[in-house]
Amino acid sequence: MKSYFDTAILIYALENGSVQARNLLEDSMRRGVVGISVVTIMEYCTGCMRHNRTDMVTRFRQFLRQCDFEIHLIQEETAFTAAKIRADYPAFKQMDALQLASAIVAEADVFYTNDKQLLQFAHERMKVVGFEESSKE
Repeated sequence: MKSYFDTAILIYALENGSVQARNLLEDSMRRGVVGISVVTIMEYCTGCMRHNRTDMVTRFRQFLRQCDFEIHLIQEETAFTAAKIRADYPAFKQMDALQLASAIVAEADVFYTNDKQLLQFAHERMKVVGFEESSKE
């Protein structure tokens, strides 16, 4: 099984101390491959860099290596797939379309997100599953 993750879930797991998010990541790793898009790296690190938190960037890079994430690069097929998603779902943001397209091109079985709008997305090979963070545990 291949699971892909939207950025917010990694933020919940690493910064917000969400046991729920950490458990989801760990369970997914036990079941198979866990992946993200390079968009997640950009989104996660932007806030860290904006606040001059290079320590958080370093910790994030270590986390990615330790967990052996599959990291999907944005190439031609992903860009065309994202364009089709944007055409079919015009309200989706460009980065969200790239996230979904990355998961599709990587042949993910499931894409976890906290973005309720993305739950509308339908694909024959990939299920989009909502994640709702509860309180810190």
